[in-house]
Amino acid sequence: MSRLLQKMEARVDRLERYLGLEAKADSVLGVEAETAGEKQTKSLPKTGSSLELRIGEYWLAQFGTIVLLLGIAFIISYPFKSIPAILTSLFGYLSVTGILALSRYWRDIHKYLSEILYGGGLLLLYFTTLRLHFFAAQPVLSNKAAGITAILLALSAILFLSMRRASPLFTGAAFPLFCATSLISDSALFSPVLMTLTSALVAYVFVRRGWLSVAVTGMVLVYLTFLLWILSNPFLGHPMAVIKVGSPLLYAVLISGALFGSALTIRRETPSRLDELLISVFDSAGLLVLGFLMIRTSLKQQSDLFYLLLAAFFVILSGWIWLRHSSRFAAAIYALSGFLALSIAIFSRFQSPDYFVWLSWQSLLAVACALWFRSRIIIVVNFLIYITIFLTYLFVAESDILVNGSYALVALTSARILNWQQERLQLRTDMIRNAYLASVFVIVLYGLYQAVPSNFVSLSWLTAAIVYFGLSLWLTNVKYRWLAILTLFAVVVHIFVIDTARLGAELRILSFLAVGFVLLIISLLYSRHRKTFSHE
Repeated sequence: MSRLLQKMEARVDRLERYLGLEAKADSVLGVEAETAGEKQTKSLPKTGSSLELRIGEYWLAQFGTIVLLLGIAFIISYPFKSIPAILTSLFGYLSVTGILALSRYWRDIHKYLSEILYGGGLLLLYFTTLRLHFFAAQPVLSNKAAGITAILLALSAILFLSMRRASPLFTGAAFPLFCATSLISDSALFSPVLMTLTSALVAYVFVRRGWLSVAVTGMVLVYLTFLLWILSNPFLGHPMAVIKVGSPLLYAVLISGALFGSALTIRRETPSRLDELLISVFDSAGLLVLGFLMIRTSLKQQSDLFYLLLAAFFVILSGWIWLRHSSRFAAAIYALSGFLALSIAIFSRFQSPDYFVWLSWQSLLAVACALWFRSRIIIVVNFLIYITIFLTYLFVAESDILVNGSYALVALTSARILNWQQERLQLRTDMIRNAYLASVFVIVLYGLYQAVPSNFVSLSWLTAAIVYFGLSLWLTNVKYRWLAILTLFAVVVHIFVIDTARLGAELRILSFLAVGFVLLIISLLYSRHRKTFSHE
């Protein structure tokens, strides 16, 4: 059988050779193999070539543009003896025109290179205009006002072209040029005006375009420029020191803060949480820091009035934002900044320990504001501030009955408000309310210990326990009964540890009888109303 198959294969081979089918088949197979090889080659990753393309297309474009701009800048800046300064400035403007024209021509063909050239052309336009008066041995414009006017025209063109191109990058890059112009002018009147205008433009860009990165960058740059002015403008080589600033700068700072905050409310679309957080944090922080520096140097005598107005501004702005967009984050941050400014105003206006009384009632005002904004943030932060101020009072001031009473009443009232409006604030736990009640427990014990004679401390604490128990029956709230029980434990400990060794026979007998009688009466009430108490 195998021999038969071999003979048949031999005959087929002879027929293929005779008809010429072997070469054609081989050629077809060769083409198919070659095609498969090409497909395999094309499918292989070209790591080396992609890196080469990235360097050639992107990196060389950046380096080439930088080198080209530096070369043109050197030509504009170099003081040629035989060439008038106006000719080098004309060369700069012609270069700007050529670069922008080339960028427009390559916009569809070489998009990345077009973008690089466009930004470089705008930067060269500013530098060429700046050299018309500033940093030039022989300025083309000898009048400073004319030089500033030319720069403002150039900045307007840069901002217009950037907005027209709808580029957040170029638009954001225009604001450092505005700030640099303010510092370079070194004018106590023009600089605040220019920075106010810059703030308005930043707010406009955010309202019109919604570019958060541009708005935050512009806001930070504006406040940093104000800070440099307060530090005597070291940008131009002046010795760094906190100087006394004039009214124009003070008004410019306040107007700028109002413009930044208003941008959140004027914008039709509801701002995102990130928008709220970044703009409100940077705006309020900038106003508070700059306000503190200016008050310390220029308005020290009117510091309480300034901070009171600043607090009113923050609270009004927070209310406007809440009514406009129900923005909880921005409203909460501005409101807390207002309460911080109000705290500083209280410290500036009153003496110790009176300002502790005002600060305690301010905490209640913050709770009321939190109810309006439905803000858990304000509730939590306000409680932390409340505790911090009270601990500060314990360590730095002598005990005062009015301060102790105020903090106790504020804590009790805050706890009742939180219990009453728990659903409005969407508080899922009683943690904050319990913390307020715990602070009441400590404050009352401490306050009575300091206020009454030492022989009557136990009796005063016993009275407080009775009041707590009465409140629990009136409000049908178990938490006040726990305050009463804990206070009674404190009374028992105080009697056995301190009163037994210190009191005379009469007061000792009176204390033991009073405490024992009250404990028995409360025990009887628990037995009588066991079902009522167990269902609360």
